[in-house]
Amino acid sequence: METQTSESRAVKKLKAVITGGKDQYGIWLEGIPGICGAGDTLEATKDNLTEAIKIYMEIRSDIPEELKGEYEIEYTFDTSGFLKYYSKYISFAAMKEITGIAQKQLWDYANGYRHPKKETSEKIVKSICSFGESVSQTSLYI
Repeated sequence: METQTSESRAVKKLKAVITGGKDQYGIWLEGIPGICGAGDTLEATKDNLTEAIKIYMEIRSDIPEELKGEYEIEYTFDTSGFLKYYSKYISFAAMKEITGIAQKQLWDYANGYRHPKKETSEKIVKSICSFGESVSQTSLYI
């Protein structure tokens, strides 16, 4: 996918996938093998990916077309990354109530011990987004 800048140059979009793990986040570029990173926080993980790209460009002679010229990185979560990140704000007990999925199962997904089926991943994201939407539409009488 390409977008146009104000100077009419094509800017490539690279998709970076953020995944959860027991102690850290992981990250990799979709479609470009050999570029990955990790970090304790989301920001550290993104910074580590940027550094991995720089090192990759320095040591490789066969640079993929995706990395030539201008590009932007589009960050996205897989299910484990989504759960790991949002578990800072919504407990697994609360997620159980929102999604109907067992707390231990959600914890296993967030920490990379188990991988949900596509339908389960969709249910988790849809349920949590629906919860967020209902919260955003709530008003308080003060």
